[in-house]
Parts: sequence; C-alpha cells; structure tokens
Amino acid sequence: MIFKQNRDSARLLAAVSLGAIALSAAPAFAQAAPEETQYDDDAIVVIGVTKQDANIQETPIAITAFSGETLTEQGISKVEDIASFTPGFNIRGAGNNPTAFSLAMRGQVQNDNIATLEPSVGTYLDEMYIARAYGLNVELVDVESVQVLKGPQGTLFGRNTSAGAVLIQTANPRYDEISGKMSATYGRFDERTGQAVLNLGLSDSLAIRGALYYQKRDGYKTDINTGAKYEGRETWNGRVKLGWKPTDTFEILLSGEWYDTYIDGPVRQNLFFNAPAAFGPAKPIVDGIAAAEREEFGGNPNLAAYTPPSAVIGADPRGPFNKTKTQTYTAKFILDTSFGQIRWINGYRGVQSENLVDLDGTSFAGHFTEGTQDLKQYSTELQATGTAFDDRLNFATGITYFRETGFDQSRSNLFNGKFAAGPTVPAEFVGRTSWSNFSGTLDNDSFGMYGQLNYALTDRFNVTGGLRYSIDDKRVITRSGDVVDNTDQFVRCTPATVAIPCDRERHKTFTNLSYTIGADYDVTDDILIYAKQSKGYRSGALQLRTVTLEDSIPSDPEIVNEQEIGIKTTFLDGRARFNIAGYHNKVRDAQRSPVLAPNGISQTVIENADTETWGVEADASFEVVDGFTLFASGAISDPKYTRYEGKALAGTPPTQTIVTVDKSDYLLVGIVKEQFTVGANLKQDLGGVGLDANIVYAWQGKMPQIDIPVNMFTSTAPGGLGLTQAQADQLAAVAQSGSLGLLNARVALSFGPEKNFEVALWGKNLTNDQEQQYTLLLSNIYVGTSYNEPRSYGVTASFKF
Repeated sequence: MIFKQNRDSARLLAAVSLGAIALSAAPAFAQAAPEETQYDDDAIVVIGVTKQDANIQETPIAITAFSGETLTEQGISKVEDIASFTPGFNIRGAGNNPTAFSLAMRGQVQNDNIATLEPSVGTYLDEMYIARAYGLNVELVDVESVQVLKGPQGTLFGRNTSAGAVLIQTANPRYDEISGKMSATYGRFDERTGQAVLNLGLSDSLAIRGALYYQKRDGYKTDINTGAKYEGRETWNGRVKLGWKPTDTFEILLSGEWYDTYIDGPVRQNLFFNAPAAFGPAKPIVDGIAAAEREEFGGNPNLAAYTPPSAVIGADPRGPFNKTKTQTYTAKFILDTSFGQIRWINGYRGVQSENLVDLDGTSFAGHFTEGTQDLKQYSTELQATGTAFDDRLNFATGITYFRETGFDQSRSNLFNGKFAAGPTVPAEFVGRTSWSNFSGTLDNDSFGMYGQLNYALTDRFNVTGGLRYSIDDKRVITRSGDVVDNTDQFVRCTPATVAIPCDRERHKTFTNLSYTIGADYDVTDDILIYAKQSKGYRSGALQLRTVTLEDSIPSDPEIVNEQEIGIKTTFLDGRARFNIAGYHNKVRDAQRSPVLAPNGISQTVIENADTETWGVEADASFEVVDGFTLFASGAISDPKYTRYEGKALAGTPPTQTIVTVDKSDYLLVGIVKEQFTVGANLKQDLGGVGLDANIVYAWQGKMPQIDIPVNMFTSTAPGGLGLTQAQADQLAAVAQSGSLGLLNARVALSFGPEKNFEVALWGKNLTNDQEQQYTLLLSNIYVGTSYNEPRSYGVTASFKF
C-alpha cells in the first residue's frame, strides 16, 4: 500500500500534513488568490496538462512551484538549492565538476555525469531542453519562476523525463515599461556580488531586457599542510532578451545568455585509505600519511590535504580548479490563433569546461583526474495548443528535433603510475608518467511527436490522455588507452587488440512510445481529486569509459510505469491549502554506472537494474492573519531493487577481471527517503517602512553514499572488498551521509517614496550543518568526499525603479 511506511516515517508525514502550514508564496501553492484575500504577491501560473497556463490547484499532477520573489526570500540562489525545498527531490553535486550535479526524484537517479549518460529528471530553460548537467548548477539570475513536475513527463516533455522535469523560466521583456533593479551584496568569505536588471519597453510592440550578474568569493577550505584556501570562485553571468510584436497576434522573443565561472576546487577530503598490496613495504607509510591527515581533519569538513600538481608529471599546474563557460541562445515565434497558440521554439547551447580534481583527498599522490568537455546542442520544437468544443477540450500537439555533438574526455593518474617495460610499451616510454584516457566524440539525433488531450466530460469530471513517439539515434567514437605525461601521445590502447589511436565506434538507435492517462474530479469548487497512470522513457546510453570490447555494449533504455493519486484542497476562504499525492512506480532497466578499477585502471561501467518505489508527498499552507503565513512540505519514499545484475571485480591485480554478480541487495545511492520543510513568512506595511521576513528549515534524512552492503566489505568473493574487519568498520562509518538540516532566514526593510529601496540581512545554513554530498569509493582503495557549503550570511542593498 502507498501509505504502508514505518512508524517514524508516518509520524514525520503526520507532523507535516496535520500542521497544514505553508506560505502563499510557498513552493507548491504559488497561485492567484481569491479577491478577498491579500496575499497574491507571489501568484504564478504553472504549465498545465496540455502545456497551457493553469492554476496549480486545478492541475491534476504533483507540482512544486516557486516565484522569483519566493526564491529570494527562501535563499534559493542556485539551481541545486531548489531540491532542498522540494518534497521528493534531491540534488547531489557531481564528483567530477562542481557546476554539474546528479538529480534524484521518486526513487530514480542519475548517478554519474558523462556526456553519453542521460538524466532521469529533465531540465528546461525557457522551454529549451538542457541535455547535460555541465554548467547547469548556476545562479538563478532574473528568474520569473521555477516549476518542478513530479513523475514521468514523457508525453509532453519527452525523453529523459522518466522521473520528472524542472522548468526554469527567466523574466521576459515587458512592453511599454521602463524598469529595473540594482543590488549589491557583501557576505561571509568576502563575498562580493552585484546584479543589475534593466527593462526597456520602447513601445507597446518592442522591448529589451538585460541582466548582469557578478560574484567573487574567497575560499573556505584550508589545506592543513600549506594553509592555502580553496573553493573560492568568480562568476560572470549575462543575459539579453528582445521582444517584438509585429502584430497583435504575433510575437518574437530572442534571447542570448553567457556564463563564465572559475572555481579554486573542488577539493575533496579523505575518509578511508587502503593502499594496494603492490606498494609492498611502502604500504604502511602511505596508509599512515592518510590516517594522520584524517586525524588532523578532526571531522572538520572544511579542512583538506591536497596533492601539489608538481608531484605528478602532466597534472595541470593550476592545481585544483574548474573553469566552465556556457552560451545559450533561444528564438521563439508565438502566433495567437482562433483556437489557441502556435509556438516555434529554437535553441542552441554550447558548454566548454575543464578541471583538475584530486579524488582521494590526501597529500599523497593518489588519484588525479582531469576532465575536458566541449559540447553543443541544437533543438527545435513546433507546438500547437488550444481549446475546442466550447472550451471543453484542451489540447497540445507538436514535433521536436534535437541534435548534439561534441567531445567529453577524462584522464586519470593513479598513484603516480609510470609505464613499465612490456611487449606493448616502446622502450622510449618506459619510466614516464602514465595517464589513462577515456574520451568520446558524440553525434546524436533525437526526434519526437506528441499529442495530449484534456476533455471535460461534465463540468466537474475531466479525463486526460497523451502519447509521444521518440527516436534517439546515437553515435560515439571512443578512445580508451594510456597516454604519456598527459599529452595526446598514446602508448597503448585498452583493449590491447585495438590499434593506436585506439578508436572504437558505436551506433545504436532507441525508440519508445510513452503515454499518460488520467482523470480528475472537482468534488467542490475547492477540492480536486485525481488519478493517473503514465509511462516514461530515459534513453539508452552508450559507453564512454571502457577497457574491454564486452563492456562497451550499449545500455538499454530505462522504462518507468507510475501510478499517482492525489487531492488538492483550498479552504478557510482561500487562506489555507493542503495537497497530498501518493505514487507507485516500477522501473525496468534502470541505468547504473559504478566506477571500477581493474588492475588500477579506473573506469565506469554501465549496468541495468529493475526498481520499485512507493511514496507520498504533501504540501500545506495557512495564512494565519493578513501578511503572516506558515508553510510546510514533506515526502517519504521507499525504493528498492527487484533485479540487479551488475558488474564487479574478481581476482587480484594484475589479473583482475570484470564479472557479472547479483546486486539486488545493494543500496540506492543518492536517494533520500525522508524530507520535510517548515517555515514562515511575514509581510507588513509599517507606514513608511515595509517589512518582509522569512525563515525556512529544510531537513532530509540519511543518504547512502556507498551502494555495497556492509556484509560485502570483508568478503573475498566477486564484488567483495576483501577488507580486514577493522577496515570494514572504518568504511561502514562513512558509508552514508548523516541527516542534513538547512536553516535559511532573511529580514528585509523597504523604504523610500515607493518603498523601492531595500536593505536585507540574510543567512544560509545557519545551523552550519555539513554532510557528505558526493562520496567516491574506488574499489577497496580509498574513499574521498565533498560536503555542502558551511554557514554564510551577509547584507544586500537594492534599488528598484
């Protein structure tokens, strides 16, 4: 049953739901309020079941929505922050790139970031699909709204939305209006942020809107050996939008956005180290270095020990760094018709990124990895939406095309490895530094055709049905092997049967038919009940990091079937709302991509598994008195594997092999089972001064970071780690992150003739709770981890006109 949970989970949900508290600006309830109420400042519309504007309380799917003002009030400044305040949604930073992340929703997860792997939660920026997470974890600049759609969105949004979709809408130009905003922030870690927005409504048919953002911040992590600071950053973000209405029924929207960031990091911390036996007499020394540094860390997540790049020939001399640039352009053509709208949406996005990461998190030359990405995507969608039969029928239909090209490369050096003499190594390379290379050149095409209808059988009873056919044609040329001194000179290929330059080509076409069927009924004007069944599709994947021909076989598509039932209610003359949804899904061929290191060569292996998840999500709000609102949300999920034939290592170096093992009892990494958010907002006019105060606490339960069951830590069977009991106990202590509670608060005073001047004091993570966010276990060798950011606070002054 959907609500069959353990007692503690039930109490958690009861505390959230029976409290019936949330903000009119609260995530899942931002909507137009009745005329007699006073709290419609954050009213927004959401995308309905036929891609047309709708009231969130009248939309029969689970949605969490934030207005731009709510994002500011709750301290949601970056894309990754959205999940902390969205029930049933979790984002964890990527291990290889701080501008990327892994998304998890309703028991489904993307657990790696490689250009050949697809997400299960799709992200859309101004209606354009963003294929890759690189450069996506950015600041939310001049954003009008964010909407999180739960469950498979395969009919309206297509592939790679098998768990849900995140829709980010930036502010459009406003006609016949000259307005703007300037703000400056100073905060902890010497944070200096400036932002400016200017809207030039030149006429009732032509407008330009521009936004510029700059931030520079010092690092907050300290190297215990050198005293150097890491995790500082400098970011530029700019956007220009042009709106033109040649006629009353035709509008053109053009947009260009540029993003550029440089980060002194990421820097990871070591939690476990077990040098390979091949180190011989040096093994205790190496293990001792790591152990001494862990002791000096003392559990402080903001201390680190970094290997100087000079220790490994070929390592980038800049040390730990990440440099990412994106360029995003869109062109929309919107025609109003007698039945609705025809929209032609075109987009281009380019991403260039490079970084160096010390994955093991010690000062010993353990595991350096470098990444380089140069990716381009082009997309177009022609859609028609509207109504018919006296507005009883709402429809959406369209065709889409998506093309992606580019390059993704990862290079690693493990334990300052050198080329040894052998039949495949020319004499001139013996003794020089060996870097393993995994790179791929992509060439992908995707096509989609969809249609969805919502029909009112009666004034209160509606039915919804939709279909989408998808074709994904994928090609990749991979190059796996070892290069000398991190140059482009290949010394040997993996597998050795492939000749230098080590090229291997794969081509696979995937097809799918997704569907949605549902019904909703207005019990009263204030109570909506609904039920739906939907099928989602995550495209199959091609391998990028492989060392044999066998493990480069394409991964099957991920197919999701989900049932959802829900109720949305409004009461107390619109002052209170309570929504709850229960769901059940089964995923066939869920994609997993663990990192293995056979014979010291780190690689990613793609696997398929089956999962099943039951869950429940709830949101509530209550305006106690005019201007004072309480809010809450919560989610519980119970995911598990029902089938999982995965890959593991068998044997010992140098004769280790990859074998198939049963992993059905493994843990689902990166998925949080329990979450809740509570908070309050106060808006008051104190005469010459306006007061806007907000406090919100977001909590999530423990999260598995290592999927291997504890009983396999000491096992020597395939997949076992072969550790001593003492080592196993040490690893078990860090195998999952602790529960995380984030407390954000903001108090703002506005003044001036039109209260257009504002000074705000704000704080994020005021509890200073830091837990593991991305933890990597490389075979049985080491565990390195990253943490969420520490407490920050500051003051922001702004001026609107």
